[in-house]
Amino acid sequence: MKKRILSIVSSIFLASSLAACQSTPEPAKTAATTEKTPVEESSEQVKKGITADAELTNSNAAGTMQVYYLDVGQGDSIYIKTPNGDDILIDGGNNDRGDDVVAYLKKYHVDDLEVMIATHPDADHIGGLDTVLQNMDVKAVYMPKVTHTTKTFEDFVLAVKNEGLKLKEAKAGVSLALAGVDAEFVGPVTSYGEDLNSSSAVLKVTNGENRFLFTGDATVEAEQDMIASGTNLQADVLKLGHHGANTSTGEAFLTKVQPKYAIVSAGKDNQYGHPTAETLQKMQVHHIQVFRTDEQGTIIATSDGSTITFNTDPAKIEQNTVKNKAAVTPANPVATQTPHATTTSQTAVTSLNATVDNPTPEQYETIHLDVAGMSGAPFTAIFHYKSKDTTYTGTVGTTLPVRISLAAAGFEVQIDITVQADGKQYQTQTSFIPK
Repeated sequence: MKKRILSIVSSIFLASSLAACQSTPEPAKTAATTEKTPVEESSEQVKKGITADAELTNSNAAGTMQVYYLDVGQGDSIYIKTPNGDDILIDGGNNDRGDDVVAYLKKYHVDDLEVMIATHPDADHIGGLDTVLQNMDVKAVYMPKVTHTTKTFEDFVLAVKNEGLKLKEAKAGVSLALAGVDAEFVGPVTSYGEDLNSSSAVLKVTNGENRFLFTGDATVEAEQDMIASGTNLQADVLKLGHHGANTSTGEAFLTKVQPKYAIVSAGKDNQYGHPTAETLQKMQVHHIQVFRTDEQGTIIATSDGSTITFNTDPAKIEQNTVKNKAAVTPANPVATQTPHATTTSQTAVTSLNATVDNPTPEQYETIHLDVAGMSGAPFTAIFHYKSKDTTYTGTVGTTLPVRISLAAAGFEVQIDITVQADGKQYQTQTSFIPK
């Protein structure tokens, strides 16, 4: 399958010199465009996710841009209507969300897309894009020069080919020629091999004095490279990398971006604990207002070039009681096979946190796990690898070295930590992604 996919990709990827050009072609619609299969607007996801506020669409006055962070569950999909009326779609959610994305777009009276961006080949980002391609006239498709061996990725590149399109390379320095806004990729800065998350296309869109940054699943490593490139990364609104995981949105990156608002695109009660308590606490420290699709549905940001408004109030963040499985809570004894079965307690919350020194280790590298907050208490750490779970024991306040053997590259390894103290159990979580 890998050879087949590589063959397909190479046949539709434009040469780097063409991909770096500064224009977006606008071919005339063909007869095939009008024959695309319509999608019913009564999609269950649209019923749940679109409120009366979403009816704001297409009333764009001059200089007004709207950004829709679509509620597609555990995944990403972002629709942008520029002041000039151009339409941009960044990612399309998971495989089962394609119809929902199309229904959203039709609800917003979108009949074509000037630009489609696939940030990277993970299924929760590109899974629905083949459905969008089959139902919308798309004029240009951008993605980083990275491939994958999954059926989802094959479906996407085949859909691009079937529409007679060529993939344009998304990389730092490539601009989108769209009137009324400045839109430029600031990442990826370099090649990251098979590290799909680090390879994410990162787009910065500027409307007047308002700036938006869309990061895909870009990792701390990719963020450091963007910082080193010297590019101006400042943005008013930051879409948090990797659904708010602690493998993205490093302190140095936050300092450079200096966002006023942050968007989390994640699924309600998702199994990964996104967004993590660590990331949400960073938002508190930096006084960044957070909006969450898992709690608030589709988030709509409207920019008039000087002011940004939202269709809802910011989400509330309570110290150590955030609603995800990384919350630190005392719990009844739990079996190691069900580490996620924790409940939030408002009366007995103990400060506890866990970190790894390297969120993107190499194969066979040693990482160091630090658990802090209940010094001297014993803990158990379960590493959830793709193929198996591995359990380690340690003491809070003492660094635990763990050697990573051959692990699935690009797979986020969740670490569930359970601390025994005062006859009770307390839980927290962290994670890393092997290269």
